[in-house]
Amino acid sequence: MSRHKEDPSAVRDAKRQAWLMRTAEALGMPPDAALALLRQKRVQSLRLNPLRGDVHKAAEYLQKIGWLGEPYPWAQDTYALKVPVAEIRDSEFVASGQVFIQNAASWLPVLALQPQPGERILDVCAAPGGKASHIAALTDNQAELWINDNSRTRLVKMRANLDRLGVTAARTILYDATQLARRLAGEQFDKILLDAPCSGEGLMHYDRDKDFETWSVAHIKRLSKLQKRILTQAWQLLKPGGTLVYSTCTMAPEENEVVVDYLLRHHPEAQIEPLNIGLPNTTQAVLEWSGKVLQPAIRGCLRLHPSSTIEAFFVCALRKNDDKSTATVASARQNRYDSGYYDDV
Repeated sequence: MSRHKEDPSAVRDAKRQAWLMRTAEALGMPPDAALALLRQKRVQSLRLNPLRGDVHKAAEYLQKIGWLGEPYPWAQDTYALKVPVAEIRDSEFVASGQVFIQNAASWLPVLALQPQPGERILDVCAAPGGKASHIAALTDNQAELWINDNSRTRLVKMRANLDRLGVTAARTILYDATQLARRLAGEQFDKILLDAPCSGEGLMHYDRDKDFETWSVAHIKRLSKLQKRILTQAWQLLKPGGTLVYSTCTMAPEENEVVVDYLLRHHPEAQIEPLNIGLPNTTQAVLEWSGKVLQPAIRGCLRLHPSSTIEAFFVCALRKNDDKSTATVASARQNRYDSGYYDDV
């Protein structure tokens, strides 16, 4: 007896509806309001690269030929695009590394990291290199930048990208991020960027069928487990007093607040540094999901809902306290556990 095959369009529509309802719950709004956000058209953006010439002259010329829209006031040398990406993708400005086409939300993790010259910085999941190149630009290539990815193919392409953008990295490495602490045993970093592999909901569009081919709640749960493993590995490589920024381009709480909550529960020396960038599409962090209460400190994370100019995104800056401050934080957390405030996640 042959098994009944499900109608692909019906499966897709069921996924679409599930995504809508989950998004509405995560953003704390009615489904019709969430639907309007998920159907928005988005403006593409770019970053001018100071490692490849005078950004002011480049901006003047690009404005003159009608490419640049309004600047993003919260990120230096960044602009909305007034023309389709296809018109500039193969231009001399992109080929020479003067311009890097990048989603606006992708600048946020680097800004939260606040990279400084002289610091030792690790980018854990770096391909295709946009955030690493941003770190290099902000530090004028004066940071000791380590760049990792687990795919040889992506790594080769990323090296070409970084060369084009004028980035000088101390070391480019090819390691499985779930084994990173063992692979880099003995190494410690002042700053670590973990832009984690995720379900990419921030780039999805409600009416685009192909976006639902791989999306599922089961996939989100698998990614959450992977993200917890990678974050735990990266945390071991952070110096006391250092900062780790965790980010994703998804809205699923399992991949965002739940992952950060996991780290806080297992590492009392971890403390969230609140991010107050003041973006118009900022929304409250999720403090309860699937019947589980998360730690109140989670409200210091930055969660963005979709908008026409900035994609949905999640960013959390985590500081590793020293032994003395760790004891204070651990005591405060234990008091909350003893009071029954937290459910287990």
